[in-house]
Amino acid sequence: MATFTFPLFHFSTFSTFPLWLAWFVFLWQLIGAGRAFRPVPGQRGLSPLAQLISLAFVGVIYHRQPLLLNVALVAIGWVGLVVAFVLFEWARRTIRGKHFSYIFSADTPAFVCTDGPFHYVRNPFYSSYLLSIGSVAVMMPSVFRAAIVAAMVIYFSAAAMWEERKFARSPVAAEYAAYKATTGRFVPKIRRV
Repeated sequence: MATFTFPLFHFSTFSTFPLWLAWFVFLWQLIGAGRAFRPVPGQRGLSPLAQLISLAFVGVIYHRQPLLLNVALVAIGWVGLVVAFVLFEWARRTIRGKHFSYIFSADTPAFVCTDGPFHYVRNPFYSSYLLSIGSVAVMMPSVFRAAIVAAMVIYFSAAAMWEERKFARSPVAAEYAAYKATTGRFVPKIRRV
């Protein structure tokens, strides 16, 4: 089996091939978010808290030893990564041409987006990131990766609550409250018939 080494990672071409999809999805999400979101006028760049997403991506995929991956877990992880990619792209294309600010920005929302995946969940980007990170944790289960997933659920929940407070103080507060009542934060609400 061919192997090669980078400063932080030891790759075995056979055993880590499935992880290349994770790297692709992670990079797509990071670059795509950089293109989709805009800084708030008067605010300097990204919040330092935004960098935690990149650290979580690297932390969850980091490994020091060659991996022996379980084919069933890899298959589940790949399905999750593909769904995360599709959800991210759907959300990114939905907001094209609209002003969406970076995570933890201190702006005042001017509209409520209910198109595309936003019709089902209020935070499809966060759902996509969580699904990506969780999918890799399924492919390479460990206590460390489970801790990263749990930390990111808390992180994205805090970010979503930050945004909900911004909407509650905005001119579209009533519209957002009605929207919030019918959609889930990260997963669609189950609606009663």
